[in-house]
Amino acid sequence: MTQARSSSAIPADLVRFRSLAACALLPISALGLVSCSTPLAVPVSSSEPSPQESPARIQFPPDLPKLERPAEARVPSGLPASVEVKKSGSRFKVTFRYEPGQHIPGGEKLNSVSLVGTFNGWAGGATPMKKKGRVWQATIELGSGNHEYKFLADGDWRPDPENPDGSPDGHGGQNSLLRLGALANIGAGDGEVGNGEIVAVACEHDPDQTIYRELGPDGGVSLRYRTLVDDVEEVHWHLEGAAPVAMAKVVDGERFTWWETRADQSQVGQRYTFSLKDGDAHLRHDSIYELEVADEPFVTPDWAKDAIWYQIMPERFRNGDTANDPDNAIPWTHSWYEPTEWERSGGQSFYNYYVFSRLYGGDFQGLEEKLDYLEDLGINAIYFNPIFQASTHHRYNATNFLHVDERLGVRGDYAEAERKEDLTRPSTWTWTGSDKVFLEFLQACKKRGIRVILDGVFNHVGTLHPAFRDVQEKGQRSKYKDWFEITSWEPFEYAGWAGFGELPVFKKTATGLYDEDLKEHIFEVTRRWMDPDGDGDPSDGIDGWRLDVPNELPMPFWYEWREVVKSVNPDAYISGEIWRRADQWLDGRSFDAVMNYVFAENVIRWVGDKRRKISTSELDRNLAELRLAYPAEATYVLMNLMNSHDTDRLVSMLTNPDREFDGGNREQDGARYNANKPAEKAYAQARLIALLQMTYVGAPMVYYGDEVGMWGSDDPNNRKPMIWEDLQPYEDPEQTVDAEHHAYYREVIRLRRDHAALRRGSFRTLVTDDAQDVWVFERELDGETLVVAINAGEGAARIRSSELNGNFTQLHGPRGQGERFDLSGELVLEALSGQVLRRTSN
Repeated sequence: MTQARSSSAIPADLVRFRSLAACALLPISALGLVSCSTPLAVPVSSSEPSPQESPARIQFPPDLPKLERPAEARVPSGLPASVEVKKSGSRFKVTFRYEPGQHIPGGEKLNSVSLVGTFNGWAGGATPMKKKGRVWQATIELGSGNHEYKFLADGDWRPDPENPDGSPDGHGGQNSLLRLGALANIGAGDGEVGNGEIVAVACEHDPDQTIYRELGPDGGVSLRYRTLVDDVEEVHWHLEGAAPVAMAKVVDGERFTWWETRADQSQVGQRYTFSLKDGDAHLRHDSIYELEVADEPFVTPDWAKDAIWYQIMPERFRNGDTANDPDNAIPWTHSWYEPTEWERSGGQSFYNYYVFSRLYGGDFQGLEEKLDYLEDLGINAIYFNPIFQASTHHRYNATNFLHVDERLGVRGDYAEAERKEDLTRPSTWTWTGSDKVFLEFLQACKKRGIRVILDGVFNHVGTLHPAFRDVQEKGQRSKYKDWFEITSWEPFEYAGWAGFGELPVFKKTATGLYDEDLKEHIFEVTRRWMDPDGDGDPSDGIDGWRLDVPNELPMPFWYEWREVVKSVNPDAYISGEIWRRADQWLDGRSFDAVMNYVFAENVIRWVGDKRRKISTSELDRNLAELRLAYPAEATYVLMNLMNSHDTDRLVSMLTNPDREFDGGNREQDGARYNANKPAEKAYAQARLIALLQMTYVGAPMVYYGDEVGMWGSDDPNNRKPMIWEDLQPYEDPEQTVDAEHHAYYREVIRLRRDHAALRRGSFRTLVTDDAQDVWVFERELDGETLVVAINAGEGAARIRSSELNGNFTQLHGPRGQGERFDLSGELVLEALSGQVLRRTSN
């Protein structure tokens, strides 16, 4: 029996439930109930019945009052004119409308518009909109909560112009925000532990989502339950025929608490539910589920758990063969902001536009020269920005996916290959000298144990692509006419990615690419580089792919593409460029990992920001929720980057605090940005971050040049040529190798390579000290326990904790490496410093 009451702190349609009859519970089993301990290392609770109670006599479902979540009482008021909401049972039927070019006579001509948001993984094409008159619209069902969204119009991401409510999109812009129902209006502070009231609308278990049900490689299942933070004392798992099992509290998040237990294979097929206790309230969950597992567990490439990634833009890394240099190649050591003679004579300015046309002559011959450097640094995995034939330094405007750019290998070998080949007939495809230079380089990497993945840009190409040129020439007579988003044949108009005419986008449907020949072309390109000789042995091919703007292709395409990749090489690695939390992309059907920009954003806000700074406990909580959201198999292979070719450089980020991540960082946009060489403090902060990257869960990634101290604002200044000691002095005297910085990166990378616990071990938070800005966590594997202590504060810190009792060996820090000592529960950390200690038995 329950009764409801309203609260002035929350809407009237949000009710809490109080049990009128208190029921005794079995005692909680001895679990480590640390609020932000890892979901990757939760002990398994015993589910054995008590001696007084046999399985046959255990009541299922438990004889308790049922949790009754309130029906959504009303459609929210104050909706933007572009959104219509109707009730649909316990959910909402929402119609989104978008009228492009409202202030343009005749409107704006668009070929396609899609609705993208948190509800569909930001996947372009997942929710296509239909045009009615001048308005595009789509109707979907949504549950209660906050939903971020945008309109994807011919490749251009646009917030809803009619909706003023928004949140930062991580790129310096805004996502539109729609708030639906009671769940959107609750938050921390609306709950109270022990008061006998449970905020029912926050209680949730959805076995279709990884965050609630995660299948482990051993066949076991992690089951999770969500409650409002600081609202419930205990949660129990009830399996039919078994005694209740106390669930462990694994994360206290900003709004929700997550509870977890483990089920094993023997329990598959049985029914289960949950019960909740708070004060005298003792209720059972309102649904019953069957314990199911997938046919196969989600397993990521084992080698990727040990990867230490290094991102390289080939044109800017090293020039090893001047014979393949482009015309007017810029001298490698030329002062960055100064025009060359030919740039000065062209009448252009730095940003308009000669800097974007610069070519320095970086190539694979130069890369092979520097494999010793990379191996000495400790790198064992390389992610290359695009390497295929293209006209730009970045090569995201591919001329052809079939061939390595001749400026990276053998100048002048591309045109003849194109003349011989039919894009739709792989039997006509050839191997150029440049292709062979790359394949030889690939083998040199493999001999050193270095893995290589390529940038897959399967959403758009450049205007020099032979298929696009054929469409331009032949119009609707071209056999490639359905490859591209042609918006008008007379005059000839087409959609370009993000509005750039140099990047024609491929035509899509709600489920994939529009043209079957195009899809097969991309599949064959994928096979070509993964198994170059086509003999079924992928050892001569690349080790995987990083995928550019994957959310602009419909999700079903990636499901098919993954099957192609894994059929060629089951051990291949797939990572996507997803900037926000990526739950929908890491369910075993599309990607193995993503570029972990969410990690980067949180670390920057903790270490670098001032006004927007988050506390240590906030950092710990945010990263714990992220670990919980993804399968452990994905978490251990995430690309834990701090910056890339799409952001400002790390030390420049730290010099310009309190910005939205990747926002307000382009000098040419008039941003107030300090583009000078950073001060020593920024380098000290960057070294601290490097230590965190090398000791945290996931695969760290270093953007080329970070290790020698390179700096710069966003594109183009983050893409300067790599600084090499043997090429010094540079015309800009500040451009020098920072030997101390390089030595530090080398040291912490070696630390990770030498200790498997830092790559594959469990994670547990030991201390979060907000006052001193200190985070202490533990990594453990096969009997080796390492303690990592990081002080992000500007003053020395003294940490006292029982977790620091015992004997330790110094692995990284102020003492001599290998020195043994007794901490006696106290650790002193200098400002902006960290230590790594190994527990010893005596």
